[in-house]
Amino acid sequence: IANIGDASLACGPVWEAMIFAAMDQYQTLWPREVGGAPPILFNFMNNFYGMGGQPVGETMGMGVLARVGLGVNPDAMHAERVDGFSPLAVANAVARQRELLLAGQGPALLDTVTYRFSGHSPSDASAYRERDEIERWREQDSLVAYQQAMLEQGHATADELEALDSAIQERLTRVLTAAISPDRSPRIQEGTTIAGLIFSHQRRERLDERTPEVLQTEAESRLHVTHAKHRVAFDAAGQPHPRNQCLTYAEAIFEAMMHRFYRDPTMVAYGEENRDWGGAFAVYRGLTEALPYHRLFNAPIAEAAIVGSAVGYALSGGRVVVELMYCDFMGRAGDEIFNQMAKWQAMSGGVLTMPMVLRVSVGNKYGAQHSQDWSALCTHIPGLQVFFPATPYDAKGML
Repeated sequence: IANIGDASLACGPVWEAMIFAAMDQYQTLWPREVGGAPPILFNFMNNFYGMGGQPVGETMGMGVLARVGLGVNPDAMHAERVDGFSPLAVANAVARQRELLLAGQGPALLDTVTYRFSGHSPSDASAYRERDEIERWREQDSLVAYQQAMLEQGHATADELEALDSAIQERLTRVLTAAISPDRSPRIQEGTTIAGLIFSHQRRERLDERTPEVLQTEAESRLHVTHAKHRVAFDAAGQPHPRNQCLTYAEAIFEAMMHRFYRDPTMVAYGEENRDWGGAFAVYRGLTEALPYHRLFNAPIAEAAIVGSAVGYALSGGRVVVELMYCDFMGRAGDEIFNQMAKWQAMSGGVLTMPMVLRVSVGNKYGAQHSQDWSALCTHIPGLQVFFPATPYDAKGML
């Protein structure tokens, strides 16, 4: 479940994520036993404000948020608007959407109408709205209305609700007290502790024990062609081997990928034109014949969703290699690379790991916007390890 605000709908990565979640290939190309579309619910907490601007009537033009599902797929993402101040209405809507998602008919969208009583941040004095507006919404507050409904329908007594309220306040006080206690929650030494959490430094051949799903044996795959090639440039007499008999840079990457695909059942790869074309530079040529669609597939031209979904897959326990056609396109996925891919392992205290590789290509013949090398920029980001192979040996070994 992605719980996000109504104003986030103006963000490009949100649209990319919805498009990625609604790809036709989940139903048309992937094996039926995989389970259809991923069970993703986009739950928009529609509280009528971004920071101070209002999406409806000011900063956006959708009118009713639930309408946007019509722009994603023929099912309109099963979108519906629900009263967010009614716990029963929300529970009912989520339960119905859950059934659709478990049946592989996702993604789904909820336009959950609610309200933000406080400011966007402690420094927000809410000068952009009238006090009367806030007070009229307080009259609809679900904490008040639901409590009253419970009393009127005989599901609880006033004493029971008061006792529940006291118990909740007591629990929250205990939690907050523990959180600020230097004894129970000692402060970490940022320079050393965080540094030890940024990378897992684990070496695992496979991330679970299932048998990897493949369409060919290793002997039937293109590996028998690349394995026959020379690994050094010169023969014993010092004479150069013919170039077409030497392992190329692209073939070295292919061998590393194939090795992992045949050993780790969680391994997946995707990006623009990764399947059939073998990637923009044919690095994956031969993988299409060896792997089912759900392990190697074409992604939409949506760099933020490519990287963001890979981050999610890695955090969920899978191994993933995703590709952006050119290094320049990292700008299209900046937040996902710099703040998600790089940070989650340390932010989780080392509980989560990030078995993910992002591959980009660097060249000098495709013009000002397709020939840059931003890898040096990435070396300044805590949480990213940058590898820049120069030879086939480097490429295979590093990958």
